[in-house]
Amino acid sequence: MNLATLVIAVSPPTAPKSAMRAFAKVENREVFMRTIEIYTPRDQVTQRVLCVGIDDLQMVSEKYSAHLGFQGVNVTAGGPDWFGVVARGLEKLNADIDTVIIHDACRPAVPFTLLDAMEAAMEKPGVAGVVPVISVRGSFAMLNGDKTAGEWIDMAGVVEVQSPQIFKRSVLQAAYAKRAGVAAVDDAELVLQTGAAGKERIDGDDAVRLAPDLLGHLPKPRSKTPITPFDEAQW
Repeated sequence: MNLATLVIAVSPPTAPKSAMRAFAKVENREVFMRTIEIYTPRDQVTQRVLCVGIDDLQMVSEKYSAHLGFQGVNVTAGGPDWFGVVARGLEKLNADIDTVIIHDACRPAVPFTLLDAMEAAMEKPGVAGVVPVISVRGSFAMLNGDKTAGEWIDMAGVVEVQSPQIFKRSVLQAAYAKRAGVAAVDDAELVLQTGAAGKERIDGDDAVRLAPDLLGHLPKPRSKTPITPFDEAQW
């Protein structure tokens, strides 16, 4: 498996643009940088691409080029939305990449054990992609026209889909080639709505819970040899 990670620093389809905080700092380090660094010790990830909106490219180039270059991170820009930015990232992948992780830049609290489980699931025959999910524990009801609570919804079979998501490159590219006019809230739904997965399936792991406030308590993998300062970013 030749892995690449696309870290997407734009608002996902379900969130307003104003909610994007990838460039905010958590303990003096940018959120998107923390997300990128999740993959630094993962030798199986041979390419990391930061995908930003066109309006943010100049700012990223001016403020972060040295640090990203030191880490060997590619940077690209697309638009006008999440899917346009991901599509541009797919164009930047090296020829040998066969598996792609799509990671929301605003989700830096992902344990390496989750990534291990997702990568292991991708090794199973017939798997097109893997998404982590969590159980929905609240109560939900339909709203009547007068804004009063109507029929309660049975949530026993409902889960919340999370990020990151991992796909076979061929499947994801096929979905993006057919995305015009398709209504989807994330990449996994796009794959399913376009039929790009064929007879393959999207797996989920409902045992995973992602919590943004657990950064200091996540299990840490062993560090690998640091990247040398002679590595260059590809812009």
